[in-house]
Amino acid sequence: MIQFNEISLDTFLKDYWQKQPLVIRNALPGFQSPITAEELAGLSLEDEVESRLVIQQSPNDYQLRKGPFDEQTYANLPDQDWTLLIQGMDRLIPEVTALLEEFDFLPRWRIDDIMVSYAVTGGNVGPHYDHYDVFLLQAAGKRRWHLTSQDCTETNAIQGVDLRLMQSFNIEDSFDFEAGDILYIPPKWGHHGIALDDDCMTYSIGYRSYRGQELWDSFGDHLSETNGFQALYQDPLWQPNLNPGEITDAAVTQAQQLLESALADPKQLKTWFGRFATQLDPTSAQQLPEPLTEAETPKLSEFCEALPTATQFEKDPVCRFGYTQLDQNLLLYINGAIWDKQGATDDFVKTLCNQSVLAPSDWQNPDNYALLFDLWKLQYWILAEPS
Repeated sequence: MIQFNEISLDTFLKDYWQKQPLVIRNALPGFQSPITAEELAGLSLEDEVESRLVIQQSPNDYQLRKGPFDEQTYANLPDQDWTLLIQGMDRLIPEVTALLEEFDFLPRWRIDDIMVSYAVTGGNVGPHYDHYDVFLLQAAGKRRWHLTSQDCTETNAIQGVDLRLMQSFNIEDSFDFEAGDILYIPPKWGHHGIALDDDCMTYSIGYRSYRGQELWDSFGDHLSETNGFQALYQDPLWQPNLNPGEITDAAVTQAQQLLESALADPKQLKTWFGRFATQLDPTSAQQLPEPLTEAETPKLSEFCEALPTATQFEKDPVCRFGYTQLDQNLLLYINGAIWDKQGATDDFVKTLCNQSVLAPSDWQNPDNYALLFDLWKLQYWILAEPS
């Protein structure tokens, strides 16, 4: 886990998380980036990698380019004031994926992805705010961060650029960061990071944000898919001599009470939210592994016979696992679906969700073999050699 040093984890969760920024010095002592700037640029040449270049041309003039790029792109870049950003690095580089274990003091299903940026001197993506929480780990070089709590509104925007940048940015605090330092930023706090050298690399561990409309739509979809809300609307007591064209307050109240009855059903809410929390965005869904073909898939009995020789399984980094306790039953969620546990023990289901690596001691109970076989066929968990 990252080291908070001057405060406790409890204090961070109570006083800072989603409330105010926090500078965490030497949060990961001795941290060295598992990927170089050259390797990052190499990834940006690939079609399936989401990459961007941001070039500052004047104080309020930023150019956004979207990859994939080619070698000539980099040959033509200026000597300073540009930044390369690569999304979803936790799905591409296992060593970056492993970094997520340092943040397991928060639910893993809350994480969106890890974005890695490289910048030359002066490189930045402009003053902006986000709608999500983010830990900004300085991985190499130095960066100066400016912060503000003021004017973080949609109307405060620079016009004519392809980025959502703040026109007014009144600096309240400034900090210089070196490798191993982390800046935590809650939603709707303005921040502006500027590279101080040509070695500046920053890892952004971003968390999902949920708008109320998104939750409402998703819950409605869940009720529709599960036929879980079939109660009928019932009229209020109509009064004599009513106006036939009037939709009365009493009628609206009846509709409101019917909708609230769905929200008051804890079983329905729990069942839905597990699906919602583990669903994949469209980009991630396209990155799911290819399942084994019929020719590649042995029988379950053959798989079980081979298990004693297996040393470990690793979870595919794209997949989202979660579980919830519903009455006396433990529900398993994978990638937005309620999953058949196939007789697996509750402890094994929890291990699948809490860990990225399985050791033989985790699956030794034969009751767990069928579920593990199912997930291996899909390549959600793969056989791997220990590191």
